[in-house]
Amino acid sequence: RVILTNVLRLLGAIKAAKERTRRATRPSLVVLPLSPNHGTIGGDGLYGECKIALETVLNRWASEGWEGHLSVAGAVIGWTRGTGLVSGISLVAQEVEALGVRTFSTREMAFTILGLLHPRLAKTAHHGPVWADFGGGMERVRDLSGTLKRIREAIDFKSSVRRLIAGEDAFTNDAIRPRNAAGKALLTSMTPLAKHQHSFPAARDYDGLAHLHDLQGMVNLDKVVVVTGYGEVSPHGNAETRWEVEAYGELSVEGCIELAWIMGLIRHVNGPLPGTTKHYTGWVDAKSGDPVRDADIKPRYDEYIRTHTGIRLIEPELALGYDPAKKQVLREVQIEHDMEPFEATAEDAAAYKKSNGDRVDVWENAGGASWSVRFLK
Repeated sequence: RVILTNVLRLLGAIKAAKERTRRATRPSLVVLPLSPNHGTIGGDGLYGECKIALETVLNRWASEGWEGHLSVAGAVIGWTRGTGLVSGISLVAQEVEALGVRTFSTREMAFTILGLLHPRLAKTAHHGPVWADFGGGMERVRDLSGTLKRIREAIDFKSSVRRLIAGEDAFTNDAIRPRNAAGKALLTSMTPLAKHQHSFPAARDYDGLAHLHDLQGMVNLDKVVVVTGYGEVSPHGNAETRWEVEAYGELSVEGCIELAWIMGLIRHVNGPLPGTTKHYTGWVDAKSGDPVRDADIKPRYDEYIRTHTGIRLIEPELALGYDPAKKQVLREVQIEHDMEPFEATAEDAAAYKKSNGDRVDVWENAGGASWSVRFLK
């Protein structure tokens, strides 16, 4: 729907709009994202079929009379490193280039695609569809799927051998050098990730409920309310984070991460960071956008989280400005003598008289601009 059907619908809507407004002299230039992957990599669903079908647009330009309304430039986009589409196989890009295939960085591919928008190429596309092959020769590799599989297996084997050698070197350094030896530091310098676990009660099987089998048929199941789940929203977040505070008096790293995320202090990113092309997966600070390691979240946000969670005084910035320290309180007092009169508006004077009756005197001042009010003993 995204890369084929809706593309055709969008082009049709543009053409129909131009026909309605009779604008047939300024065709819109359409850059079609084509691909040399026509099922050669495999495991990507109907991706190849959609890309092949998209190439029919180049023929539709003439057969359906798009001239004057739409111009078409088909960009065959080759292997582009650093995109989410090929993130799972980016590791083999270097080995693929050894086969004679040209791979591209995101900046390089963006530059080549934007080149199709140059006025000269746009003018050429007005007279007929343009085919731009940026595939890098990927279609010339025989048995690409099998080749990629063999490359991945070789990389996995080499990686496993290196891990074993590194582990042996670390054990050797630990045995013949002090605890702070380089080999030991190699093993402990990695920053641990949080290990989120959700302890759901185990569901009992049918045989485990044998003592309840006698209840079958006693009620109409069509009229029984069944609770399929439950949740908790509390001053300490959810049930798990609240239980950590109540049971242990502090939040774990995982609990701190969860509350920091709920409170909007951090957000999760799976892609390039702003201003960079390097792929990043993990947490970033919600305000600055800087990466934050799992191990640094508790030291960085724990004090703020503890201050702004739990049963506490109302925070005005979270309650539309309501400040309990400035709360107005009505207090009843007993007047021992008649008070000095004070000025009020006609509406206020009438309100005092209505609520206090004979215990208050009101009169209009000279000029009629204001009223006087006097509370009696």
